Amino acid sequence: MKQYRLQILTLFLAVSLFSCKEEDVVSDNTAGAQTFTRTDSLKLFVAQVMEEWYLWNDIIPELNVDDYDTPDDVLYAMMNKDLDKWSYIQEEEAYNAYFENAQYEGYGFRMAFDEDDNLRVAFVYNDSPFGRAGVKRSWIIDKIDGVRPKELNDKGLLSQALEGNTHKFEMLLPDGSRKIESLSKSTIGINTVLTDNVYSIGSHTIGYLAFNSFLATSEEELIQTFQKFKTANIDELIIDLRYNGGGRTNIAEWMASNIIGDLGKGKNFIEYQFNQLQSEQNRVEAFNEAEIPLNLDRVIFITSRSSASASELLINGLRPFIDVVLIGDNTYGKPVGSFPFFFSGYAISPISFKVLNDQGVGEYYQGLVADAYVADDLNYELGDTNEARLQEALYYIKNGIFSSASARQQPLSKIQQIELEGFRREIGAF
Repeated sequence: MKQYRLQILTLFLAVSLFSCKEEDVVSDNTAGAQTFTRTDSLKLFVAQVMEEWYLWNDIIPELNVDDYDTPDDVLYAMMNKDLDKWSYIQEEEAYNAYFENAQYEGYGFRMAFDEDDNLRVAFVYNDSPFGRAGVKRSWIIDKIDGVRPKELNDKGLLSQALEGNTHKFEMLLPDGSRKIESLSKSTIGINTVLTDNVYSIGSHTIGYLAFNSFLATSEEELIQTFQKFKTANIDELIIDLRYNGGGRTNIAEWMASNIIGDLGKGKNFIEYQFNQLQSEQNRVEAFNEAEIPLNLDRVIFITSRSSASASELLINGLRPFIDVVLIGDNTYGKPVGSFPFFFSGYAISPISFKVLNDQGVGEYYQGLVADAYVADDLNYELGDTNEARLQEALYYIKNGIFSSASARQQPLSKIQQIELEGFRREIGAF
């Protein structure tokens, strides 16, 4: 790879690749996307980007791109297999549709196995085939095209089973009835705020926000929710990030600044560090001027092994300044981020920086540790006070301690995981 260094430096300097303006933040990153029009192959371009911008570029192997069949093969060959699960290549159109317009092609739902190996609906987007069919969280997906999901998952075929455009879903409802729907993929309009509520318990007025992705459209949704909380004069806040795999870091900065309010003035929220070649891009971001300051000195997060990236950045960045409590499970462990390089209709998204809080804390590759372990209760809608994780958070607010009945003292036992890779991991839904 050494022979490429001179021409790649010339390329990046010539187009002024990097910009640190806040409005340019995209996809867990602090940089603006750029489009290139070189005549080199996509495989060569991937290799060049990795050599210059990859966070672990000091350990990537020398290689000849002609020895690899696809750009994805080149990317994988250069990745740090010990730490990097996230670098990927995606079609530019789909990438921009998701991060900029909160859209993707699919059915509009997330699924999860419960402890009895039933595949349940975890959430449904309103503007989607599943949403329009009236499907709700807790419903059991009993068969997909006549095959039981556990059988598909045991063979590693569950995700692939949903790759076609139309499928027949047989679902069991809580009342014991069965619903059969033949549904086709369409463009999903993502509502990143799944639900928000205000509860009055004892002397407390509590805001609850189930937030699912940090996307360009999220700020408009969050403004409405935070105004609702401000009007209600909440004194406690529960943010449910159990399915939130991340997104744009500027949305996390907006949330943190409005949660902490006046307490954040003059304080630094997060630090971004790049590789040695790009060290001039390192910077520290202060809390922004709050638009809707809640001025809270504590926030309770509901988390899981699916809470990642910008979700973890939000939690970690607030910890030095206010009381932060985690209920549910340890987070995923992604203390790094990326931004896209566009070439020939594709977005190359290599891990390019790591994040630290004001105390220099980062490197949480094993996840942020929960304070109380409570299983995901797929029997109830998000926001229902009977749902186990929310119930535990409300108990903690009311009593100042965790319940001995539901708050376990060790990480949850592993249940069957639905493995998502690449861009599908970013979306976190089907």
